[in-house]
Amino acid sequence: MDRFDVSLLWKLWLINIIIVNCNAAVAKEPYQSQIPTQGLYNTSDNVVILNVTNFKSSVYEDTKGWLVEFYNSWCGYCLRFAPLWKDFANDIYAWKDIVVIAAIDCADDDNNPICREYEIMHYPMLKYFSVNAHPPSLGLLMEKYDDINELRHSLIDLLGREQQEGRGISWPNIAPYRNYETTNIWKAIPNAIKYVFLLFERTDSHLGAEVILDMHKITTLQIRRVLSDNELLCETNKVTNFPSLIVLARNETQKVLKIRIPTREGVFNAIKEFMISKAETIHELNPIKNHSIKNENHKLNASTTKQLQATPQPESTDISGDHLYQLDLENALRYSISHEIPLHKIIKDKKMDALKRYLNVLADYFPLRYGNIFLEITRDIIKKRNNISGEEFSQIVKSIEEEMSPVYSGSSKWVGCKGSKEGYRGYPCGLWTMFHMLTVNFAILNKDAEREPRKILEAMHGYIQNFFGCADCAQHFVQMASKNKMFDVSNANDSILWLWSAHNEVNARLSGDDTEDPKHKKIQYPAVEHCPNCRYENGTWNEEHVLYYLKTKYSYKGINYYDSVNTHKDSNGNKLKIRQERLVLSKYTNNKKIGWDFTIFDISICVVLYVASAIILILVCIKFAVKRTYRKRHYVSLLAKCDFYFC
Repeated sequence: MDRFDVSLLWKLWLINIIIVNCNAAVAKEPYQSQIPTQGLYNTSDNVVILNVTNFKSSVYEDTKGWLVEFYNSWCGYCLRFAPLWKDFANDIYAWKDIVVIAAIDCADDDNNPICREYEIMHYPMLKYFSVNAHPPSLGLLMEKYDDINELRHSLIDLLGREQQEGRGISWPNIAPYRNYETTNIWKAIPNAIKYVFLLFERTDSHLGAEVILDMHKITTLQIRRVLSDNELLCETNKVTNFPSLIVLARNETQKVLKIRIPTREGVFNAIKEFMISKAETIHELNPIKNHSIKNENHKLNASTTKQLQATPQPESTDISGDHLYQLDLENALRYSISHEIPLHKIIKDKKMDALKRYLNVLADYFPLRYGNIFLEITRDIIKKRNNISGEEFSQIVKSIEEEMSPVYSGSSKWVGCKGSKEGYRGYPCGLWTMFHMLTVNFAILNKDAEREPRKILEAMHGYIQNFFGCADCAQHFVQMASKNKMFDVSNANDSILWLWSAHNEVNARLSGDDTEDPKHKKIQYPAVEHCPNCRYENGTWNEEHVLYYLKTKYSYKGINYYDSVNTHKDSNGNKLKIRQERLVLSKYTNNKKIGWDFTIFDISICVVLYVASAIILILVCIKFAVKRTYRKRHYVSLLAKCDFYFC
């Protein structure tokens, strides 16, 4: 029997089992990643931490609006954005009964279904959930800025639209005062209010709304904003400079207050000085100063509170040397296909093409010691599809992994890519490492042929552009690929050097950045101690030696299996029993080829099928022989009778 037919038969059988398992009605346990993750926010921040258990119960059917950052704790842009988000939460803390500033970590596998459901395609992504929002609302996308003032102004615009559409009726009124006189202003104001402040400002100003929200809890006063296009009211009150502040008191004449500094704090101080002059005490502290959130209750349950506690990280053995670690490769692969790709709600068109190219190079060149067929089966299923949901892709991957278990050779931890603390290195380092390994081994295995020289680079480009979670990083890479003419690379060795050069360009850009691990500086590699001959005396690169270094480090032969052999354990710490026939399959599928590209497993299947076919054939022959004998005897008997009668 032909080898192709046997291999195809085996794969079709396994695919059928997987698809049946994926479509089964019995729900499976959610995939639990063992890669340790710790979010970018904690209890000392004025940011409410959401997760899969409290997300919907918090943001839906609430009298407050919710502004949520969907982020990824390993994403470089998210790391840089986190201090800004914390400062923003502190800046508008006085508005906490109007809008809540929150965050959810999409790097946590438990939160994967939430991030997929809310169509989080890049990080960080800001979404605003309206007052009394209900499912299936996915929130309103809000542009992210690199400046607190722009974030605050964008939020005010959202809150203003909320009030215009009839929501937030219990909030202070931030709409401009449209009347042309002030004589009737007291008719709709509660008796407890003693003073009304009118802040005149330009039409493009947000100052009035900011001050109103900052001071809305002070019960003895009310603040309204008046825009410069209210010409009659401005003329009546002789307002020609903006901003200007006028105070109205019951049964008293109005008074112009001087604003020394035209800022939120300047207006606050002007109002505070006036109230003190009237023997009115403002019990609220300056709302612009930082506040603590320790005593706030934001519907967090016990399990959430437990998750918010900072978890001390155990000390680990210091790994030194310039090595390629199997665990780093596997963790990058595991996170990519089990977490990052499944985050997408639907994968089709260009994304589907990119996914197929990515799975194709993984199936052909990724050194998965205990389950190469795991990648082959995944590829074969996806290549027959025109589109697929992220959830379905996740179920397929989990089902194949379960069927082929164990797929990975060790525990889920970083070795060479381990950062000095959580948030540093990890997955981005692992992804770079994996693509370096793929370019090198593609070149080694295809040294006599220059067909598809950019196969790995194009797969990497498609993956980064369509699936890599850090939008800022992906944009930089795509721009760099165009600028450095990645698609003009004409041979496999040049693809190795192109990726090396690109990696060094990224290192140069991020050197000294907030995302840089202080104990693992972003240098121009290889370091002198690892490759003394890679630089000329003038400091320029000797690319011939660089290529040799890269091929030596990233080849299959260079893989270091530190902590990745004989370490399979279950959740209780017991060694897993590895199914020997699957180990044989994995082992010999890659290494033991016997003529015409046959493997020992193929031979064994052929023998089984041959014996089964022979038995079936023998039984069929016997059956036909018995029937034929019976008919012959019956025919002879009839002839005998005929002869008797005619004689």
